Amino acid sequence: MDNISDRLFILLYNTLWACFDQILWLWGMLFMVGFALHVISELRGKALAQSVGPKADLFFTGWIGTPVHEMGHAVFCFVFGHKITEIKFFSPSDDGTLGYVKHEYNPKNSYQKIGNFFIGIAPMLFGSAVIYALLGILLPQCLPQKLNASIAETGFELFKNLFSKDNLGNWRFWAFIYLSLGIASHIKLSVPDFKGAVSGFSTLLCLIFLVNFIANAILDFGLKDLPVSGWLTAKMDIFLSIFYSIMLYALSLSLAYLLLSYLLLGAAKLIRK
Repeated sequence: MDNISDRLFILLYNTLWACFDQILWLWGMLFMVGFALHVISELRGKALAQSVGPKADLFFTGWIGTPVHEMGHAVFCFVFGHKITEIKFFSPSDDGTLGYVKHEYNPKNSYQKIGNFFIGIAPMLFGSAVIYALLGILLPQCLPQKLNASIAETGFELFKNLFSKDNLGNWRFWAFIYLSLGIASHIKLSVPDFKGAVSGFSTLLCLIFLVNFIANAILDFGLKDLPVSGWLTAKMDIFLSIFYSIMLYALSLSLAYLLLSYLLLGAAKLIRK
């Protein structure tokens, strides 16, 4: 009896630790980057409004990034079976809204409830995929070659390949920089996006716990030795290294755009004096 209790305790401990580790390194980092992009976007918008005009950010990058942002929501609505009732890919209004996707779902459907989380963070997921696709189309030679590398190694390779001396005279490089800047500037999560993601996170937590519990429960039966287990782990590592490398690139572009907005603000103040 004691042996069963000990094994059950170890099973629960391993399950909870796996859940904590996954939430911290996967979703925790995602929300940190999303929050950083949100803060940078708010600061940039205020600086540009005071220096160039209230619609400066809209004309500089909004017309590129907003449709991609809303398309991300729409794609994940489709994936998780939500009904889209109204969609505006680019429709600036006086309250600051540039676009929106209104959708409905069945609150009794766990799959659709989990969908709220992914629909909320969809602009980051979809936006990073579009940036990666643009890189492959315009500058395929800059794509990371070491797909099994860590996030740091993949990110370093991406930046090294992209910001090379040879690319500075290539129009494709500047086209990619502008298009990716437009997307990166608007993949930030709005307050409604955060609220939508949180509403589906509790159901997602239950699923994560259940999957980890089952996986840990059958580890003794040789799951670690199954070829498919190693294959899935390797593919997930590749996905995360590429995704977070793109997100770090997007964050870097957003910071550079923020710096430019403050330089313009400083210049505007000097001119007014």
